[in-house]
Amino acid sequence: MCVVGDMKDGIVSMNLQNLRVFLKVAELEHITRAAEELHLTQPAVTKIIQSLEQEAHLELVERQGRRIVLTHAGRVLQSYARRMFSLEREMDDALAALRDVHRGEIKLAANTTAGVYLLPSIVARFRSLYPQITLNISILNSQEIIEHILDWSLDFGIVEGEVEHLPESLNVRFFTRDTLILVVPPNHPWCGRDQVSAAELGDHTLVAREPGSGVRDMLERELTCRDIAFKPLLTLTDNEAIKQMVMNGVGAAVVSFLTVQRELASGDLVQIPLADMELQPELSFIQRPEKQLSRAAQAFFSFLFPLSARPS
Repeated sequence: MCVVGDMKDGIVSMNLQNLRVFLKVAELEHITRAAEELHLTQPAVTKIIQSLEQEAHLELVERQGRRIVLTHAGRVLQSYARRMFSLEREMDDALAALRDVHRGEIKLAANTTAGVYLLPSIVARFRSLYPQITLNISILNSQEIIEHILDWSLDFGIVEGEVEHLPESLNVRFFTRDTLILVVPPNHPWCGRDQVSAAELGDHTLVAREPGSGVRDMLERELTCRDIAFKPLLTLTDNEAIKQMVMNGVGAAVVSFLTVQRELASGDLVQIPLADMELQPELSFIQRPEKQLSRAAQAFFSFLFPLSARPS
């Protein structure tokens, strides 16, 4: 088809309905059949294609016998038009999810303790009520969770540590309380002792979580307050790896009680009381107060905190 017309707004001025007509012509390779499926006249479809060519200032289709085939420019437009309509469908789905409590996606991050040892049973109960809701759960340390909440990547986060150390811009709600305990292997020299002091921790080989972990931060603060240097021999990002290191005699560790219940019951690890430290970090539920929550995310919040109408 011949391209005519003056330069105007180009591709920006193309309306979506005309692009739908173009895609149907490209699919069927026939203007008359496309017109029949779209309940339009053949001249109307022809005029739409010509209008698109004028706006693009390029030939988009050409005749090959009775077929209408796309030019290179037409194939480029087809590719982008498909992407546009795919994005339109995503937009519609996202808006529908905001309206529909039984659909949608919840983006949540939790520290290892909550994500591995608390959330599975919670998620199972929630899924029994809302099987169509997708939960996207990331296991991160507390600092990473805060960063992702602040950059709008998450609906909610569960972090471990002192609430006063969280950014003031976040809404914070108490979730549950954890207890940090000292564990050693059964053949460790400390086994059989009534207690171990904080000073002894500073002099002993410790296996610890990485900086930014709520467990690590609380232990380090408590030791620093007592002028005790915190010098872990080995730093790991995974609680299971820490347990294996301790069970294999690498050193002692201060860990969440929730993470070692099975090993304590089996005798693979032994708890030694800490003499002068009580480590009970809070697990806090955090979010940005300005973030617009989907109905699905609101349902999850209400499931966790049934006495609250909405996050506050």
